[in-house]
Amino acid sequence: MVSDKSVAYLGCIDPHHIEGDMDEIAASGCTSIVLTVNESDWNYYRKARKAIIEAARARGLKVYLNMHGFGIFASSWPSSSYLLERPEACQLFNTGRRTTLACPNHEGFSAWLKDRIKEVVEEFGPDGMFWDEPRFQDSEGWPQEWACRCESCRRAFETKYGKPLPEEVSPEVLEFRQESLLRFLKEVIKVGKEVGGGESVLCLMPWDRTGREPKLSPGWYGVVDWEPFVEIPELDVFSTDPYWIHCQPFEYFESNVKEAVRLAGRYGKKCQIWVQAVWIPPGKEAEVRRSLLAAAEMGADMLAVWSFRGEPGSHVLDLGGDTELIWEMVKEAYRSL
Repeated sequence: MVSDKSVAYLGCIDPHHIEGDMDEIAASGCTSIVLTVNESDWNYYRKARKAIIEAARARGLKVYLNMHGFGIFASSWPSSSYLLERPEACQLFNTGRRTTLACPNHEGFSAWLKDRIKEVVEEFGPDGMFWDEPRFQDSEGWPQEWACRCESCRRAFETKYGKPLPEEVSPEVLEFRQESLLRFLKEVIKVGKEVGGGESVLCLMPWDRTGREPKLSPGWYGVVDWEPFVEIPELDVFSTDPYWIHCQPFEYFESNVKEAVRLAGRYGKKCQIWVQAVWIPPGKEAEVRRSLLAAAEMGADMLAVWSFRGEPGSHVLDLGGDTELIWEMVKEAYRSL
C-alpha cells in the first residue's frame, strides 16, 4: 500500500503565491512535498521557504527538504556559490577540465556541507531529508573523460591502493568512485539524522549500473551497485527515478522499480519511486498516470513526481507535452491510490 504521495516543489520567492499552490497540491491527493532548497534560497530567501513549510503543514502535508544544488546534489543550476568561492573543491576531469560539482573527497567541502545541514535542519525543522542524485560529474566523452582526479582524490586513492590514481578508467577506479560516494553519503545522512532531520531518503539514478544503456558503460556517474547504499544504517527510504517516457521502453522503468523494491525490502527500508512529469512528448501524457499506478502495483511504498504542474516555466524540460494534462494525470493517479 502506498503510504506517501509526493510532488517536488521548487517554490517561489513571493509568499503571496504559496497559499494557492499548497491548496492545489493538497487537493491533488498529495500527502507531502519535496521542497528544493538551493544555496541561493538559503542565502537570500529563507523567509519564503519557511512560509512554504508553514503553508504545507497547515494543510496536513509533510515536508521533505531537498538540498538541491548544494555542491554535489542534483542540479548544478543555479551555480553553487560555495564552489564559485572555492574552485579547488570542484571535481576535475582526468583531462584537467573543471566541473560544476563538488568532490565528495574534498574535506573542506564535506565539513562545510555538514555545517549547512545542521543550520538548515535547525531553521526549517523538516519531516525528512531528501538526498538527491549525488554523483560524479558525467561527460559525453565517458569513459575517455571522467571525474574526479583532483588532489583530494589522488591522495585518497594512493592511500587506499598504494599507487597513483590512473588517468584511465579501470576496475579500481570504478570501485574507488563508488566507495567515495558511499563514504560521503554515510557521513552526511548520519549528520542529518543526528541533528533532527527526520526520515532520510536517498535517491540514486538508475542509469548505468549494469551497462544496459546503449551508449554507456557501467559507472558513468559513479554508482555501479545500489545495494551498499541501501544498507546505510541511517537510511530510511531508498529512492530512484527511472524516467523512461521520453527515451526508454517501459521495461526500463519496470525493471528498475522491481529492483529498487526488492533491495529496499531486503534491508527493511521503504522504497520511493519517482515518475517524471517533465520531458513528456506530445501524446505521451497518459504515461505519467500509467507509471504511477504501475509503480504502486509493483510494491512501491512511496511515490513522487517531478515536479509541480509539470514545471511549465522550464524550456529545458519541455518536450511539447501538455502540462495541464500531465498534472491531471498525476491527480487522477494519486486520487485513485
